[in-house]
Amino acid sequence: MKLPVDDATLASWAHLLGLTDEQTTATLSEIEETLRIGYENRPDALRDTSFDQLISDMDADEAALFFLISGLRQSGHAEAAYAVEARSICATPRDLQQTG
Repeated sequence: MKLPVDDATLASWAHLLGLTDEQTTATLSEIEETLRIGYENRPDALRDTSFDQLISDMDADEAALFFLISGLRQSGHAEAAYAVEARSICATPRDLQQTG
């Protein structure tokens, strides 16, 4: 799976979180696993869409959020990962209301 950012960006994110190469690989694996679970449970309207097609619609901000949450978990900061995840879930409905 390829996130919608270049390798230099991924390396920068990993560096900012202080991840080792192994932790970075685990972070990317966790992201893919999470996305594949979502893909397996996709709505009927998207049944004819491939995993790669759906992932290609992801933007860099979404990828950054996934990387931050998973990277924090990998680096031993599960509480911070949970806090970011919870804030992002709560922010989504507000964002939709502002643009709607």
